[in-house]
Amino acid sequence: QTRELETSLKKQKKTIDGSPGTATNDPSDASSVRTDATSIHTNALEHEKRPDGVKKDKRGKANENACKLSLETVWAAKQEKDEIKEAARNARYAPQFELRKEEIALRKKEDARNEREDARRQFELDERVMLIDTSGMTDVQKQFY
Repeated sequence: QTRELETSLKKQKKTIDGSPGTATNDPSDASSVRTDATSIHTNALEHEKRPDGVKKDKRGKANENACKLSLETVWAAKQEKDEIKEAARNARYAPQFELRKEEIALRKKEDARNEREDARRQFELDERVMLIDTSGMTDVQKQFY
């Protein structure tokens, strides 16, 4: 009786033709006929639902917001870290940037001064040419001036 109880607690196949070759479809065959003890447990098993597989679990988790939230938190942390790096870089390069600005401003001032000096020289040259006395010059010299 204990042996019969042990076999009745084991999982049984849900259908007679559950696996080909082990059971026959012939109801008169003794191996294919269920006993009362096994049929009760088998009927209970037929109504049970199989647990979800790994793929189905993954698909379910993919639709959840937990993954999206963790991605958003990681992205926010990355943005924060990038801002800190940018602020540190700006602080490090600020003195060099100021020196560069001053250098550019000095070059502009020097260029403007050089242009004024060139314009003054050109004006003096033009003035000298206009005021030169050409009465005592030869024709070639007059043509030159």
